[in-house]
Amino acid sequence: MSLVTYFIRRVVVTIPLLLLVTLLGFIITYLIPADPLAMVLSERAMANPQIVQAYRERWGLDKPPHERYLTYLGNLLRGDLGESIVTQQSVAADIARYFPATVELAVSATLIAVLIGVPLGILAAVKRDRLIDHLARLVSLLGVCVPVFWLGLLALSLFYYRLQWMPGPGRVNARLDLPPTVTGLLTVDSLLAGRGDVFASALHHLMLPALVLGLYSMSLITRIVRSAMIEVLQQDYVRTARAKGLIERVVVMRHALRNAALPAVTAVGLAFGNLMAGAVMTETVFAWPGIGRYAVESATKLDFAPIMGVTLLVAVAYIVINFLVDVSYALLDPRVRLS
Repeated sequence: MSLVTYFIRRVVVTIPLLLLVTLLGFIITYLIPADPLAMVLSERAMANPQIVQAYRERWGLDKPPHERYLTYLGNLLRGDLGESIVTQQSVAADIARYFPATVELAVSATLIAVLIGVPLGILAAVKRDRLIDHLARLVSLLGVCVPVFWLGLLALSLFYYRLQWMPGPGRVNARLDLPPTVTGLLTVDSLLAGRGDVFASALHHLMLPALVLGLYSMSLITRIVRSAMIEVLQQDYVRTARAKGLIERVVVMRHALRNAALPAVTAVGLAFGNLMAGAVMTETVFAWPGIGRYAVESATKLDFAPIMGVTLLVAVAYIVINFLVDVSYALLDPRVRLS
C-alpha cells in the first residue's frame, strides 16, 4: 500500500467518528433535565408564555430533537457552530478568541513533558533498578495519581502566595498594554510587536500552569519511553552493537532510541490530545482564558451551543493528532502501511 492510499484511508475513517461525536454530544445535552432559558430570562419573563415561546422559536428549542440535530449538522457543514444563548455571539467567534490561549498552554506543557519525560525515561531504562530509575518511577507514579486541580491549587499557594516566585492567575500583567493580535498566542504576538516586557510577563505567567498541566503527560511519556527502551536494549542487534565496541551513548541514541520511537510518538501524541481536553481544571484554577474555562462557564449556564462547539473542537483535535501519529508511524516504519 502506498503512502497516499494509506493517507486517504485514514481520512475516510475520521468522517464517521466526527458524526458519532456530534450525535453523542447532542444526545447528552438533550437529556440534561434543565431549561437553558431559565439561565437567561428573569422569573417574570419565564412566567410569561409569550416571551418563553418567542425565545424558544428564536433558538430553535421548539423543534423536535431530530430536526434540531439535522439543522445543527446542516449549519455545521457551512462552518456555523451556532450562537451562544448567554453572550448572543457566534460560537465560532468565541472559540477563535479563546482557543489560542489553550493552544499556547497545551504546547508549552507538551514541550515541558517531552523535554523532561523522554530523557528521564531513557536514563531510567539505561540505569535500570538504580537510584535514577527508582526516582523516575516515583515521579511517574505521583504525576499519574495527583489530581491536576489539587496540584494547581498547591502550586499557587506555595509559589505565588508564600514564596512569591511566580505571578498569580491570569495570562499577563494587567498593567501592561497588550500587543496587536496576530496569532492569538500572546508570547508570539509580543515578539512580533517587539514588546519584550509583555513577552517576559506572558512567559512568566505561562510557566506555572504549563508545569502543572504537563506533569501527568511527563509521567506517561517517562513510563512508555522507559518500557520501550528496556525492551529494545535487550534485543540481539543492541548486544551486537556493543560487542563491536561502540560507545554506550551511540548504542543508546542511534540504535536503541530509533527503534523505540514508535511508542514514544504515540505517547507524545496522546499527551498533547489529553492536554487539549484536560486543560479545563488547570484553566479554571489559574484563571486562564482558554476553551476549558469557556466550556466550564457555558456548562454552568446551560449554554448548549458552546458546549457542543468545544466538544467537537476537542474531538477534532484528538482525531487530527491520532491521524498525524498514524502517518508518522507509516513514515518511521513502512511495515505499518501493509497492515
